[in-house]
Order: sequence, then C-alpha cells, then structure tokens
Amino acid sequence: MDALSIAIIIFATVTALLFKFVLYRKICNWMDQDLIKGLAEGNPDKLTYLQQQLKQLQTNKVKRKFQHQQLTDLAAKFEQNR
Repeated sequence: MDALSIAIIIFATVTALLFKFVLYRKICNWMDQDLIKGLAEGNPDKLTYLQQQLKQLQTNKVKRKFQHQQLTDLAAKFEQNR
C-alpha cells in the first residue's frame, strides 16, 4: 500500500466515526424532544417547562437512562401544581 491509500482509509474511517457520532446525537435529541412533546400533551407551558428541565438535567450531567424517569416525574408534579 502506498501513502495515498493509507490516507484515504484513515480519512474514510474518521469521517465514518464522525458521522456516526453526529447521527447518534441527533437521534438522542429527537427522542428527548419526542418524549417531552408526549409528556406535555399539547400544553405549551408544560412543554416549555419540560424543555427547561431537560436542559437543566443535561447541565447537571444526569445520565440519559435516568432523564426519562425524572422528566416523567416532573411532568406529573407540573400537573399537580396547576
């Protein structure tokens, strides 16, 4: 193999890994937004509240597997406080 072939392989591998990372992040974001829209049940105030809480959870570095349950709990508390 010459240097050009190796460079092409390295470039293709790095590009594929970057694409996978970007796609994974987008899919996670779509899933989070879908969860929030489902929990908001068409209520714009609740939607805004849950989006803020998701940002706060992400800022606090809460693991994704715990975010779903916490958002569900926060949505229930939002309804109780109204």
